[in-house]
Amino acid sequence: MPLLPTPSDDELRAVLEAGYVLRDVMRYDEAATVFQGVAALRPDLELPCLALASVFIRQGELERAQELCESVLARRPDSLHAQTQRGEILLYRGARAEGEEALRAVVAQGGDSPHAATARALLDASAALADAEP
Repeated sequence: MPLLPTPSDDELRAVLEAGYVLRDVMRYDEAATVFQGVAALRPDLELPCLALASVFIRQGELERAQELCESVLARRPDSLHAQTQRGEILLYRGARAEGEEALRAVVAQGGDSPHAATARALLDASAALADAEP
Protein backbone atom coordinates (compact mmCIF):
# COMPACT_ATOMS: atom_id res chain seq x y z
CA MET A 1 0.00 0.00 0.00
CA PRO A 2 1.48 3.37 -1.01
CA LEU A 3 2.18 5.86 1.73
CA LEU A 4 0.73 8.70 -0.31
CA PRO A 5 -2.12 8.68 -2.82
CA THR A 6 -1.03 8.70 -6.44
CA PRO A 7 -1.96 12.00 -8.09
CA SER A 8 -4.29 11.85 -11.07
CA ASP A 9 -3.13 12.83 -14.54
CA ASP A 10 -5.10 16.10 -14.23
CA GLU A 11 -3.38 16.88 -10.93
CA LEU A 12 0.03 16.15 -12.44
CA ARG A 13 -0.77 18.38 -15.41
CA ALA A 14 -1.70 21.22 -13.06
CA VAL A 15 1.50 20.81 -11.06
CA LEU A 16 3.62 20.68 -14.23
CA GLU A 17 1.87 23.80 -15.53
CA ALA A 18 2.72 25.57 -12.27
CA GLY A 19 6.34 24.54 -12.78
CA TYR A 20 6.35 26.00 -16.28
CA VAL A 21 4.86 29.26 -15.00
CA LEU A 22 7.57 29.43 -12.33
CA ARG A 23 10.22 28.77 -14.97
CA ASP A 24 8.80 31.42 -17.28
CA VAL A 25 8.89 34.07 -14.53
CA MET A 26 12.51 33.09 -13.81
CA ARG A 27 11.85 31.44 -10.45
CA TYR A 28 14.18 28.67 -11.49
CA ASP A 29 14.86 27.05 -8.13
CA GLU A 30 11.15 26.69 -7.42
CA ALA A 31 10.45 25.40 -10.93
CA ALA A 32 13.25 22.86 -10.57
CA THR A 33 11.78 21.69 -7.26
CA VAL A 34 8.37 21.19 -8.89
CA PHE A 35 9.80 19.21 -11.80
CA GLN A 36 12.04 17.13 -9.52
CA GLY A 37 9.03 16.32 -7.36
CA VAL A 38 6.93 15.16 -10.29
CA ALA A 39 9.87 13.12 -11.60
CA ALA A 40 10.16 11.44 -8.20
CA LEU A 41 6.44 10.65 -8.16
CA ARG A 42 6.37 9.41 -11.75
CA PRO A 43 9.84 8.27 -12.85
CA ASP A 44 8.21 6.62 -15.87
CA LEU A 45 7.38 10.02 -17.40
CA GLU A 46 9.85 11.86 -19.61
CA LEU A 47 8.19 15.27 -19.37
CA PRO A 48 9.32 16.21 -15.83
CA CYS A 49 12.95 15.40 -16.71
CA LEU A 50 12.79 17.41 -19.92
CA ALA A 51 11.05 20.27 -18.12
CA LEU A 52 13.88 20.28 -15.58
CA ALA A 53 16.35 20.29 -18.48
CA SER A 54 14.57 23.39 -19.83
CA VAL A 55 15.21 25.11 -16.50
CA PHE A 56 18.89 24.21 -16.73
CA ILE A 57 19.03 25.55 -20.30
CA ARG A 58 17.68 28.89 -19.13
CA GLN A 59 20.22 28.95 -16.33
CA GLY A 60 23.04 28.21 -18.76
CA GLU A 61 23.71 24.82 -17.17
CA LEU A 62 23.90 23.11 -20.53
CA GLU A 63 25.88 20.07 -19.41
CA ARG A 64 23.27 19.23 -16.75
CA ALA A 65 20.48 19.79 -19.27
CA GLN A 66 22.15 17.51 -21.80
CA GLU A 67 22.67 14.80 -19.17
CA LEU A 68 18.93 14.81 -18.46
CA CYS A 69 18.08 14.58 -22.17
CA GLU A 70 20.54 11.73 -22.58
CA SER A 71 18.98 9.91 -19.61
CA VAL A 72 15.54 10.18 -21.22
CA LEU A 73 16.92 9.01 -24.56
CA ALA A 74 18.56 6.02 -22.88
CA ARG A 75 15.09 4.91 -21.77
CA ARG A 76 13.13 6.17 -24.78
CA PRO A 77 15.37 6.60 -27.82
CA ASP A 78 12.32 7.41 -29.97
CA SER A 79 11.37 10.49 -27.91
CA LEU A 80 11.14 13.37 -30.38
CA HIS A 81 10.87 15.80 -27.48
CA ALA A 82 14.17 14.65 -25.97
CA GLN A 83 15.84 14.51 -29.39
CA THR A 84 14.74 18.08 -30.15
CA GLN A 85 15.89 19.38 -26.80
CA ARG A 86 19.23 17.58 -27.17
CA GLY A 87 19.72 19.16 -30.62
CA GLU A 88 18.97 22.58 -29.18
CA ILE A 89 21.46 22.08 -26.36
CA LEU A 90 24.14 20.95 -28.80
CA LEU A 91 23.64 24.16 -30.79
CA TYR A 92 23.99 26.22 -27.62
CA ARG A 93 27.14 24.30 -26.68
CA GLY A 94 28.73 25.12 -30.03
CA ALA A 95 28.39 21.63 -31.54
CA ARG A 96 26.53 23.03 -34.52
CA ALA A 97 27.01 20.14 -36.95
CA GLU A 98 25.93 17.54 -34.40
CA GLY A 99 23.00 19.66 -33.22
CA GLU A 100 21.77 20.27 -36.75
CA GLU A 101 22.09 16.57 -37.56
CA ALA A 102 19.96 15.70 -34.53
CA LEU A 103 17.36 18.30 -35.48
CA ARG A 104 17.21 17.13 -39.10
CA ALA A 105 16.52 13.61 -37.81
CA VAL A 106 13.59 14.96 -35.77
CA VAL A 107 12.21 16.73 -38.84
CA ALA A 108 12.53 13.52 -40.88
CA GLN A 109 10.82 11.39 -38.22
CA GLY A 110 8.36 13.90 -36.83
CA GLY A 111 6.19 14.84 -39.79
CA ASP A 112 3.78 17.56 -38.63
CA SER A 113 4.46 17.08 -34.92
CA PRO A 114 5.14 20.09 -32.69
CA HIS A 115 8.63 18.72 -32.06
CA ALA A 116 9.40 18.65 -35.79
CA ALA A 117 8.13 22.23 -36.06
CA THR A 118 10.42 23.27 -33.21
CA ALA A 119 13.33 21.43 -34.83
CA ARG A 120 12.68 23.25 -38.13
CA ALA A 121 12.61 26.61 -36.34
CA LEU A 122 15.90 25.82 -34.58
CA LEU A 123 17.48 24.79 -37.88
CA ASP A 124 16.28 28.05 -39.47
CA ALA A 125 17.72 30.05 -36.57
CA SER A 126 21.02 28.20 -36.79
CA ALA A 127 21.23 28.88 -40.53
CA ALA A 128 20.42 32.56 -40.03
CA LEU A 129 23.13 32.87 -37.39
CA ALA A 130 25.62 31.11 -39.65
CA ASP A 131 24.77 33.51 -42.49
CA ALA A 132 25.31 36.48 -40.17
CA GLU A 133 28.80 35.33 -39.15
CA PRO A 134 31.63 37.35 -40.69
